[in-house]
Amino acid sequence: MVAVYQLELSKTFNDGVRQMVCLVRGPSCGETWTEADRPEEPEAYEWGQGNPNRLDNQNIARTLAEGYDWRDAEWQCLSNLWGAMSHWDHTVTDSETGAIGISGFVPGTHGSLPSGFRESAQTQIEWGLGHIRDTHGTPCVAWSYWQGSGSY
Repeated sequence: MVAVYQLELSKTFNDGVRQMVCLVRGPSCGETWTEADRPEEPEAYEWGQGNPNRLDNQNIARTLAEGYDWRDAEWQCLSNLWGAMSHWDHTVTDSETGAIGISGFVPGTHGSLPSGFRESAQTQIEWGLGHIRDTHGTPCVAWSYWQGSGSY
């Protein structure tokens, strides 16, 4: 930026930025964001896969996984597994497998659906962590198994 300013190209640069802002319906040409009303902030931001609760769900899982002493590499494997499986969306149901929620509970295969499972990310995470521990021992073993089979 200093080089642009020193070469007296700053006016050209600023004019170009102003034109780009005008093209995306920003403030009128010649105005700045502080001179015009800013756009209203949305009620919720949807990042990633359209799941506004992804970060909250990951934070719940990270906290609960630490109770199993699953940090660092194990956390990364868990994040990869549930990211690939559900994109951390507790409302998702896989139309092909019938897997429900973050941890991919499959009714019939995994028994009966725990109470409140469909509505509660925490319930799904608690079940999934227990399932990983009981079936595979660690998230990295579960992730490796999932990569080969598409299930865990």
